[in-house]
Amino acid sequence: MDKKKHEIIPYLSFKGNCEEALSAYIKAFGGEIYYMSRWSEETADAPELIGKVMHTEFALGGTRMAAGDTVESAGGNTDIRLMVHMDTIEEALNTVSVLAESGTVLSPLKPHPEPDDGGCGSATRDRFGFIWI
Repeated sequence: MDKKKHEIIPYLSFKGNCEEALSAYIKAFGGEIYYMSRWSEETADAPELIGKVMHTEFALGGTRMAAGDTVESAGGNTDIRLMVHMDTIEEALNTVSVLAESGTVLSPLKPHPEPDDGGCGSATRDRFGFIWI
C-alpha cells in the first residue's frame, strides 16, 4: 500500500453555539481561527442556521481542527473523547477550570495509577457536550 501523508482533522458539530465553543476552547488551550464561513439564506438547511457557523478551521494548541453548526447535532458525541497533553499541572488545572465553566468535571485531576506513565489525568464534559481527557 502506498503510504501517503494525510492530516486527520477532528470535526466538531454544534447546535448553534459553535462560535461560543471556539471562544471557550481558545481560552482554555490557546489557538487561532484560520477561516470561518457562515450559513446564509441561500445555503442554510433551516432558518435557525442563518448567520451561524457553516464551517471553520482553527488550531487548539498545535492541533488543527474544524467545526460547524448543524440542525442534526444533539450536542457533543459521547462516543468520542478529546485527549490533551499538557506540560504542567498548573496548565492542566487551568484548562479543566475553563472547560468546567457550565460543564461538569467527571474525574478531577489526579495521578495515573501504576503501571501508567506517571502523569496525571482528568475528564471534563464541557457545556457543549464534549468530553476532554
